Amino acid sequence: MSWKASDRSVDTVGRQERKRLATRQNIYDTAIRLFRVKGYHATTVEEIATEADVAKATFFKHFPKKYELIEEIIKQRRDKVRAAATDEQVNQLSTKTQINHMMKILCQTIESDRALAVIALNEFICSGGLFKEEAPSIEIFYQTLERGKECGELRADIPTRVVARVLWSYYLESYIAWARNEQGQSLEAMLLEGVEVVFRGIEAGKHA
Repeated sequence: MSWKASDRSVDTVGRQERKRLATRQNIYDTAIRLFRVKGYHATTVEEIATEADVAKATFFKHFPKKYELIEEIIKQRRDKVRAAATDEQVNQLSTKTQINHMMKILCQTIESDRALAVIALNEFICSGGLFKEEAPSIEIFYQTLERGKECGELRADIPTRVVARVLWSYYLESYIAWARNEQGQSLEAMLLEGVEVVFRGIEAGKHA
């Protein structure tokens, strides 16, 4: 069977896309390694490009701003939470267990690499990201809480958007406290404690 021109074209596009993604991943991995060693601000784009063995223009083709590397760290963390929120098996669990599961996923990505987690937090706060838009994770929490309300697990009168914001705000404050080592607790312990307190007030049948 002979290959058609269109088949060769698709194959070429596939190879090009794989090469593009591999180059982007190489730049990202190199940058993260340098951030851990030197810090974010002490690491220049020129150093990242040199270590990754790419031209500076190639770096900017994939990451138009150095801060986009930090955004990628945060995006990958959020994508893991979103994947958990849409997992059919996870959705069979109680609402509180689902929220706890999401918090544990966040903790795993943060606590497994403290140096990078602190860098990402500092740069996110300094970037003004808190004021640009509502955190996407709030929507993930909100949808999970809405499902819990619909199936009768949560009180019908609770404002789920407000509760979602409370959960995210508590997550962020706990992340900051953990980064400063103020509480002496693991981040996971702090977050699960907060979820427990919140759910005491929103689970159906527990309060008038």
